Amino acid sequence: MSWEATLLTFALIDNVILSRLLGVDPYGMPGSLRSAAAAGGLFTILMAASAVAGSVLETQVLAPFGLEALRTPAFVLLVAAFAAALHGLAARRAPAMLEEAGVSLGRTATSTAVLGVVLIASRGGLDAGRALLAGLGAGAGFFLVTSMMTAIRLRLEVEPVPRALRGFPLQLVTAALMAYAFLAFDRGFLARFLGR
Repeated sequence: MSWEATLLTFALIDNVILSRLLGVDPYGMPGSLRSAAAAGGLFTILMAASAVAGSVLETQVLAPFGLEALRTPAFVLLVAAFAAALHGLAARRAPAMLEEAGVSLGRTATSTAVLGVVLIASRGGLDAGRALLAGLGAGAGFFLVTSMMTAIRLRLEVEPVPRALRGFPLQLVTAALMAYAFLAFDRGFLARFLGR
């Protein structure tokens, strides 16, 4: 698979939120488009770095020593360590972005989306380069869906909505319709788009 196909597959076809149902935040969507963009950027960096590190850990430590049974706990610790490092770096270098993102260290470190991307890249046998592309594509898809859902939610806040649908029920309907729309992106679309 080409690098473009890897990026587009993880961003649109195998979207971590809409297709895999990973990273759905029980605390709700970001409050503004700026916070959605900041959170999307933070998660993109975390997904890409964790996917590369997971691929290296799988090929250099777990597989050679026959420790595949420890894959999930090792990746959980890996993601938590990378999340802590990224939060520390962001707190020193870009505190405004971290504040705008509104995500805590605990929510980032325990994100099922990040862990899911690492496991998918590892079990798919992706090398470090492809894992980086998978992480960047998944992060771009996470950013895209989070931004779109935030924009739709902000728009619906000013529209007349029946009382029974306000809040979480409307978010579920929005997510379902977006997932249905993303079904248009399949491997056939990708082959036609890339001219293969």
